[in-house]
Amino acid sequence: MNPLTDHYGKLTRKDCNPAFGRKYTLLIHHSIMNKTAMDGIMEPGTKYIGIIREPLKHFRSIFFWQQRRLRNHSNPLGAFLNMSENFELGKKSSYSKYHNFQAHTLGFPTKLMASRNTSQHYEALRTVAGWYSIVLITEYWEESLVLLRRKFCWTMFDILHSTKKLHHLNSVKQLKEHAPLTDKQKDTHRKMSNIDYMMYDYFNNTFWQLVAAEGPDFWEEVAYYKTLNHEVNEHCDSTNRARVFPAGKWTQEFMIDSTFCNELQYWEEEKWARACRNVVRKQNEAFVKTNQSQVVG
Repeated sequence: MNPLTDHYGKLTRKDCNPAFGRKYTLLIHHSIMNKTAMDGIMEPGTKYIGIIREPLKHFRSIFFWQQRRLRNHSNPLGAFLNMSENFELGKKSSYSKYHNFQAHTLGFPTKLMASRNTSQHYEALRTVAGWYSIVLITEYWEESLVLLRRKFCWTMFDILHSTKKLHHLNSVKQLKEHAPLTDKQKDTHRKMSNIDYMMYDYFNNTFWQLVAAEGPDFWEEVAYYKTLNHEVNEHCDSTNRARVFPAGKWTQEFMIDSTFCNELQYWEEEKWARACRNVVRKQNEAFVKTNQSQVVG
């Protein structure tokens, strides 16, 4: 179970790194959304950002990350969906790693997942949706980041990222991981993860409504962003020298150097987490030092 969540969704300050004299302003960790618990430890006015993936693609990803029993089968995912006991997952439990897990992660009430009351589902979904300032769509990653930039008035530099794993398929595993499924197998998964599909359809629709409201220049910015991000990654792949990118319609002038490229290309999740913990540690040390000085004075 994730250290930031337990089976009952009770998130408290003891689950997080200490932050002396203040509430938290940023949480970047796998965690289950519990609005009451989150609001209890975060600064007032905190904005919540969600992310959701097309349920079958999410299922493929988590299945091949964990599944070992069927790995020698020519189509492991199809074989799994053909097994009647796996279809029963949706009837025996509200969620698992293999069904309705995104809905659970985003905060959909577990007790309502087994309900057949569709209107009750949508009422709960609208409540959950209201918690998030924006929900990103994995399949439209660049579009999501541009929308995020506009929503929070960030710079183009703020959303630069590595392209190493974006739209990438591992050719060695491709045949098995991306083996086609029959209509029956797809329907089985849709029945297993009915809440995930409902949430994905809802957030996907609202996402495109937000995009439409941005106007035609949104697509100009997306095209510019893709080109810029590609150029940044190409530069970091080829040299460690500093480079200045000039200001344009969508960006201020910015510079990248060897430190930036190293972080972009080689820093994995744990290294970023360690860097964030170090920032908090230094802030805590400064807080303690200031308070000690006040006491002495």
